[in-house]
Amino acid sequence: MSSLEAYVVPGLPLLGNFLDFRRDRLGFQFRVAEHGLIKVKLGWRSLYVITDHELAHEVLVEQADAFNKGPGLAVVAKPLLGEGLLTAEKEFHRRSRKLLAPAFTPKRMAGYGAVMAERAAAHAARLRPAHMVDLAEVMNATTLDIVGRTLFDADLAGEARAVGDALTVAMEFVTRAVLSPVPPSWPLPRTRRGLAAIATLDQIVLRIIADRRAAAGDDRGDVLSILLDARDDEGGFSDRQLRDEIMTLMLAGHETTANLLAWTFYALATNPDARAQLSTELDEVLAGRPPTYADLPQLPVTMAILEETLRLWPPAHAVVRAVDRPVTIGGRAYVPGDLFMVSVIAMQRRAKYFPDPLRFDPSRFLGGDRRTRRPGYLPFGAGPRVCIGNHFALAEAQLILATFAQRFHFRLAQPAPIALEPLLTLRPKGGVWVEPIAR
Repeated sequence: MSSLEAYVVPGLPLLGNFLDFRRDRLGFQFRVAEHGLIKVKLGWRSLYVITDHELAHEVLVEQADAFNKGPGLAVVAKPLLGEGLLTAEKEFHRRSRKLLAPAFTPKRMAGYGAVMAERAAAHAARLRPAHMVDLAEVMNATTLDIVGRTLFDADLAGEARAVGDALTVAMEFVTRAVLSPVPPSWPLPRTRRGLAAIATLDQIVLRIIADRRAAAGDDRGDVLSILLDARDDEGGFSDRQLRDEIMTLMLAGHETTANLLAWTFYALATNPDARAQLSTELDEVLAGRPPTYADLPQLPVTMAILEETLRLWPPAHAVVRAVDRPVTIGGRAYVPGDLFMVSVIAMQRRAKYFPDPLRFDPSRFLGGDRRTRRPGYLPFGAGPRVCIGNHFALAEAQLILATFAQRFHFRLAQPAPIALEPLLTLRPKGGVWVEPIAR
């Protein structure tokens, strides 16, 4: 067990570190990451930032029952995510997770994989050499298409722009509300815009649920089929619970994977050696045919590229927990109300865990047993709240990456580096503009 004195960041009277943290919270975390445990004053409240793996393991795994979700998700994200897996607490979370688990069995995953591969190929076929595109937008469209078909067997092509725009506005609303001194209930213009975006998403998702309730009884091989039939001693999901879980899975399965892929193609465009390794593997294993779900274990370089991208640009860049009962972490006592933030991105960029940490090097993830716990690497969280869809997300990303990289190299058409935009997920600010080059 780690024993580490918290480094107290100097700040202003009353405000503490609030202004610096709000202005550039990722840069702030990077600057203090080497201390492992950092005490930050945000006005009247203290936040303990963790970049030490053992302390993170204590909070997320060993003492998980002593914590609730942080105030960002617990309060301001409720209009967007309701009581879905990301926001639910304790027994409610355990029940929902148990009911959701059958949706991610190997048999179901194989079915989703076929949809992922087919839709990835359809979207890759739309690109044209020498025509500049924003790969962040392309990946958003591709993953939204896949999520629509795998979550609720629906073609969202006609609503892709509305859903994508509404998710962006809703996430900006949540992120800004977390860092705002103004209560999220105040009727500011940004609040009205955020709630209107959530209402748009509600309308689409609840309409799909109602349509499927009316056509009860058929298993379409999607997640919603599992959720509609899920039962335990307390019964099944209400329409509102279904809405919350679908909204959560749509955010996790679409937004996070799209951002992972956008950052991956940016990394490949700026690292020709990794791009060459990927091309060689795809040529040798696939020999020109489209990738399938069954091919994924034979594509270790493809997976290593995604894992290294997850290290440098994790979509879930931070995990916040609030102490719910007295607890000892790192040999020190904390009381209800104390806040912890595991800075996943800052921890994964520490030289303590990854030599030359800012260098993109997929070989870090080649060889060895992938199931072994890797110190300093937590892109999907850990413990009882580890991401339930991590295998879904990685399979989706691997199939999309292989499909697009078979057909194209991408030349970066904007200055590097691309700025980080930390909303609920980590986005490339302004997108990833590239020129496709046919292979």
